[in-house]
Amino acid sequence: MPRWVDVCQWVEIEEGRAIAVEVDGLAIAVYRHDDKPYALTDRCPHAGGSMAGGWVEENEAICPLHRWRFRLVSGRCTSGGASLHRFKCEVGEEGMVRIQV
Repeated sequence: MPRWVDVCQWVEIEEGRAIAVEVDGLAIAVYRHDDKPYALTDRCPHAGGSMAGGWVEENEAICPLHRWRFRLVSGRCTSGGASLHRFKCEVGEEGMVRIQV
């Protein structure tokens, strides 16, 4: 059954960037874009790079290794490759970012 897990403070994430978190062995990149939270799998399917090391452009997460692009709202790859899993994500009480796993 899905559950919500607190992963970090909202203020820890810089606008247009992400931080890496781990929940139940899952590596997840948590993004802040247009003052909204997004959460995607942290490993790019192309070469395994950490998505959290990348940035956001035009509503897409950019992998820092080879610039593969993934839509924040869906995880869909717009570079012609496999998509990333998107997790439900929200900012809860006291500014905690929560992810549904």
